[in-house]
Amino acid sequence: MSTTTVQTEAPRVAPARGGFHLPTIDTPITAVSFSRLVGVEARKQVDTLAGRWFLIFLGVVIVIAMTIMLFVDGGDHNYGSYLAAAAVPLGIGLPVLGILSATQEWSQRTAMTTFALEPRRGRVIWAKVVSTVLIGLGAVALTLVLGAVGRLLGDLRGAETPWGFDGWSIAGMTLMMLLYVLQGLAFGLALLNTPAAIVAYFALPTLMPLMNLVSWLRTPYEWIDLTMTTAPLPSGAAMTGEQWAQLAVSVALWVGVPLAIGVWRVLRREVK
Repeated sequence: MSTTTVQTEAPRVAPARGGFHLPTIDTPITAVSFSRLVGVEARKQVDTLAGRWFLIFLGVVIVIAMTIMLFVDGGDHNYGSYLAAAAVPLGIGLPVLGILSATQEWSQRTAMTTFALEPRRGRVIWAKVVSTVLIGLGAVALTLVLGAVGRLLGDLRGAETPWGFDGWSIAGMTLMMLLYVLQGLAFGLALLNTPAAIVAYFALPTLMPLMNLVSWLRTPYEWIDLTMTTAPLPSGAAMTGEQWAQLAVSVALWVGVPLAIGVWRVLRREVK
């Protein structure tokens, strides 16, 4: 009786078509870079049906506001007035974009895909923060350009008011817009539901002025209402130490607290 040893060869994998070769076990696996995560999150904000049409709608509203300015007093306004007209729809619309960025994984049921490709959820959250800030800066830059175009059209119509360009005013408006968009992102992360976050974002600031009806709440109201504490920023005037302290308190309350809650929820929420 003899024993025969059978040797089998490992199956060979033919290279894929087009000159591409399948990776072997020795191919190093690298983590997704943070810059790529930021790029993906930014693209998800502007390259979806909702995000794209929302940005288009926001741009149309800003153009309409500029057009109205051209027909008021013959367009004889300074550059700051045109920026102020564009800042109103921008301040309303940008936070909604931040909310959509925070809630899209959970409202569109893509969280499993996102966190499977990048299991470290903290990096995804910070990528959302950075991409939202970058898009906010881009929107502000576009508004500055549209304001300049509006003012130039006013010059063609014979405007005599000086331009009144103020760098501090522009910096203050930029900071205010970034705080608003971060507030929207924080509300979205805290609630993880698009309708609830939008309602909470617009309803709570609307109810805040009711504190003025109570005499002993008027002083706290001046410290916690983000709309009031950010109002001096676009004026270009130097803010006092008390005003900066009021701004810090309101930002901590309306941006810091919901952002901390949102980070905690996203890190611990079960993905289904």
